[in-house]
Amino acid sequence: MSPLPTATRAPRYLAWAWLAAHLLCLVALGWLLRDGLPADTRLTAMLPEDRQAPLVERASDKLGTSFEDRFVLLVHADDLSSVTPALAEVLAEPTEDDGAAPVIDTLTWRDTDLLDDDPQAALDTYRYRLLSPEIRQAIDADGGDSLVEPALKTLFSPDARPDPLRDPFGLLDAWLEERTTSRVTPRDGRLSIDIDGQRFDLLIGELAASPYAPDAQQRLTTALADFQANHPEATLLRSGLIFHAAAGAEQAKHEISTIGLGALLGLIAVLLIVFRSPRVLLALLLPLGSGLLMALTLTLALFGSLHLLTLAFGASLIGIAIDYALHLQSHRAIAGRAFRLRVLLPGLALGLASSLVAYLAQTLTPLPGLRQMAVFAALGLLGAWLSVVLWLPRLRLPVSPATARLATRWEHLTRSPWHLKPGIVGVAAVILVTVCVWRLHSDDSLRLLSSSPDALLEQERIVQQHLGNDTGTHYLLVRGDDEAALLGRLDALHAPLDKLQRQGVISGHVDLADSVPPPERQNADLARVERLYQAPLANLFERANLPDTLAERARARLEESPVLDVATWLDSPLGETQRRLWLGKTNDGDIAASVALQGVADGDGEAPLRQLAADTPGVTYVDRIERLSGLLGELRTHIAEWLALGLILLGAGLTLRYRRRTWRALLPPLGATLIVLTSFAVAGIPLNVFSQLGLLLVLGIGLDAGIFNAEHPRQAAAWLAISLSTLTSLLAFGLLAFSATPALHYLGLTCLIGLAAVWGLVYLLRPGPRGDAG
Repeated sequence: MSPLPTATRAPRYLAWAWLAAHLLCLVALGWLLRDGLPADTRLTAMLPEDRQAPLVERASDKLGTSFEDRFVLLVHADDLSSVTPALAEVLAEPTEDDGAAPVIDTLTWRDTDLLDDDPQAALDTYRYRLLSPEIRQAIDADGGDSLVEPALKTLFSPDARPDPLRDPFGLLDAWLEERTTSRVTPRDGRLSIDIDGQRFDLLIGELAASPYAPDAQQRLTTALADFQANHPEATLLRSGLIFHAAAGAEQAKHEISTIGLGALLGLIAVLLIVFRSPRVLLALLLPLGSGLLMALTLTLALFGSLHLLTLAFGASLIGIAIDYALHLQSHRAIAGRAFRLRVLLPGLALGLASSLVAYLAQTLTPLPGLRQMAVFAALGLLGAWLSVVLWLPRLRLPVSPATARLATRWEHLTRSPWHLKPGIVGVAAVILVTVCVWRLHSDDSLRLLSSSPDALLEQERIVQQHLGNDTGTHYLLVRGDDEAALLGRLDALHAPLDKLQRQGVISGHVDLADSVPPPERQNADLARVERLYQAPLANLFERANLPDTLAERARARLEESPVLDVATWLDSPLGETQRRLWLGKTNDGDIAASVALQGVADGDGEAPLRQLAADTPGVTYVDRIERLSGLLGELRTHIAEWLALGLILLGAGLTLRYRRRTWRALLPPLGATLIVLTSFAVAGIPLNVFSQLGLLLVLGIGLDAGIFNAEHPRQAAAWLAISLSTLTSLLAFGLLAFSATPALHYLGLTCLIGLAAVWGLVYLLRPGPRGDAG
């Protein structure tokens, strides 16, 4: 094995200029990342600005915050008096781990943990405008005479703390009691709930760290695992985003150590077996690093931020760039001193141009996220290609004679006795297209892509169902011209929503108008209290032997009762939990708030809610999961449409060079795509955005394979490079088909079928020793 000089290299000054461009990119990237990577995780960022519905996004974010920042645990055991404190103690330990940042901010599990500021003090002056339905009905029925006897008992009860001046009838107590009803009850100093006849103790944790922080996930899950190991008799139910994120991270870690490591070792082994040199291996990877550097720097400079889908799938698309390096090194290893770059340049240039056309066509789409993905991939491919052309020929890389022998033997072993003809291809294409039209379907549901274990999902369902909580998935977005109009519209929704609750469409709903009645309702309630404070109040004070002057002072307080507004309520101890419902002023100048819905059944169960929103002005029904699924479907559709346009343009361009043989260059990518879609149709596998992004990889690698097979139809070097390209890509992406993470599984399955089909089609297209003019 000896270094081999190369010929017909690019001028030296271009190679140095390209190196200088990399140095500039490094400096620019360091500047752009000085405050961290400006990344965007919103799927709606993939949409045009006029379609992004910022108010819906703001409502979804606020409703989801409580689910993201907290977790709930339910524990059952025969001896909860010792098990629950032990669990609380274990949970407290991660906050004191060698001075590390705390994982849990607060932990609520004792009845004393719920003691907070007195809500009575915060709502003192508003009590005369806040009536419970029972008191309202009593005043409407008899002026409030029926309330005198209960009030008299309360005044002389040893357990009560009556205030005959502020609230002799206990108006605020009754109103507050109605808003603090819960299935959770204090018992033996702990918070408990009954589920199917069994007692569970409740623990609620507020996270001090992000639920996506790996350290927080590990410390919390380790603490719970230690607890269960020490208390095998205890049953533990979990709810919270941090548990789902931890399960996904654990799954990803497992797959990286198995599938990822296996793919990497396999790829290294293949390239070392073929080229017999670690230096060549590093040289082959150099263009990939170059492409990623160029793509990341220039995309950030152009767009200001990077969507994580762009980073994930754009980086995968750049993986196509290793084709260029493989073709160059394969030809150089076999040609020896006779290698000339100019012989490869037409194929390399066409391979780059075809990929650029296919991806840059998507920059014409109105979806900014898709444009960003296309630009990222195109810049990465261009950067990698330039590194292959300007740098690799100048590197004095060792060449092993074993590579040439391997290529020649491989070419002889894989000569096919069958050759595809245009007529056969046409008939097969019609059959495959018919099967796809008949059987292929799509499913972009995010639920299909959930990577959480079934056991954890079932625990989540049980906890949410019995606590009556919501995760902010389903809600009504309500708007009004001002706060009074908005509260009135929210209040008007109570009757139809209560009806839907009785019908089982929802299990409950939470909105601000239940706590902050519209001003008209508050004024009407104040008028009722003024009636109550006439004869009934005089009767109460007379029977309680209280002075008449005290009654006059009590009546005077009614004149100092302001209207309760949203801001005051949200600042009160009870109102803090409803801050997530308030959106305030919108960009259109009106006011908005959300109505959180509980227990909504997906699918047909949502129809009455959609109808209610359609029939009510200013009300929109939002299903966050369905909305994001729709965005994924729209992204998938746009990818297909604009990629088809790119392929039409590409076909027209390739016709200028290959004439009647154009079908040979296009068959590997298009045929492999059709085979993937037919396989999905026959197997009943739905098409989604992740499988379609896998098709982009299949198309890119297939285009390169088809073009190089057409440019060098009977050369062992070209066939070796095509085989290596498909094999290394199968190792890098196809093995993801065995991933338990749904998104990676669909991407990998597409690549596994598609890349195998690319190799098979090129195998059948390769001409015999005398060629094939067909």
